[in-house]
Amino acid sequence: MTGIDLSRRGAIPTSTTLQAHWFAAPLAASVYPWLLALYHAAAREVERGAGPAAWIGAGLALAAALAMPAVAFGAALRLGRIGEPSAAELAARRTALLAVAVPPMFTLTGVAALLLGHPGWDIGFLLLVWAALALRIATADRTPRRRAASDAGGASGSWRKAHGVGAVLALLFLAFHFSNHLVGLVGPDAHMAVMKVLRVVYRSPVIEPLLIGVFAFMILTGLRLAWRWSARPMDAARILQVAGGVFLVWAVISHVNAVLYLARVHFGIDTDWGFAVGAPVGMLLDPWNIRLLPYYLGAVFFVVAHAFCGLRIVMLAHHAPRASADRVLAGGIVFAALLATTIILAMCGLRLDFA
Repeated sequence: MTGIDLSRRGAIPTSTTLQAHWFAAPLAASVYPWLLALYHAAAREVERGAGPAAWIGAGLALAAALAMPAVAFGAALRLGRIGEPSAAELAARRTALLAVAVPPMFTLTGVAALLLGHPGWDIGFLLLVWAALALRIATADRTPRRRAASDAGGASGSWRKAHGVGAVLALLFLAFHFSNHLVGLVGPDAHMAVMKVLRVVYRSPVIEPLLIGVFAFMILTGLRLAWRWSARPMDAARILQVAGGVFLVWAVISHVNAVLYLARVHFGIDTDWGFAVGAPVGMLLDPWNIRLLPYYLGAVFFVVAHAFCGLRIVMLAHHAPRASADRVLAGGIVFAALLATTIILAMCGLRLDFA
């Protein structure tokens, strides 16, 4: 993220009355778990040999669940264009950015509830969270506010540069990590063979703590940058960058918790392909595991898209034509979607036979 203000074009005025779109994101996040449950109910009927109606119902329910973060993103797009948001509009904007991350939030909350011995608490807890955030929006001051000097100035250059350096280190690891998952298209054995080689490096006593430290640093600096940028009017690229960063904060926390504590300490099992896909049942037919699909899909997508958002800002800072920077970002988004979809298909059982 940089100090370049890309957001003044197309800014819209504030509103002093409650607006329905302020609550679209918490509502979408609230219904998200129920849509996954609806998918599972239809998927069970498919497994029992039901007809086309069950297949269509499962597909529509899963598509609707995947659309909920997109609904939140759409709300963030609209709220992000407000030039001088009131406290209510700013709360709605930040809630929308948070709601984009509902897939990893739901996964992390589910693991936490499982560890506490109350696996049914996750949905109720999240409903309370979204209800509280909606109440905050409804009761906050709706008087237009002028941006403070700290908001207008953006985040300090040192924080941005440090975050960028950390991003390069994180991406080096993630490039190998995602490549390893692509090998899953060949099969779990091939995936594990590659993983054993890579683990010699990233699970070494020196590299593993370093990686954890890098991701912790990325979370802390990213949250600081996201909080400051969210107070400013933002264009679509900036909103994608901030929303993606918020999603990745929750995804990294969820992933580290699952790997380092849930698997290694609580269950005492290896974090192999079977652990990742929820074997032996898999993601598609288990009521808990289905939450992994939107979480993994979004995590891979936002890692790549977030990086390309940063690249776009770097290009603009070095006086590259805006059209060129926008084309690079568009290409990055397409690549992110293709990579995320391919990895998810591999994790859902798609195999390529090279024999």
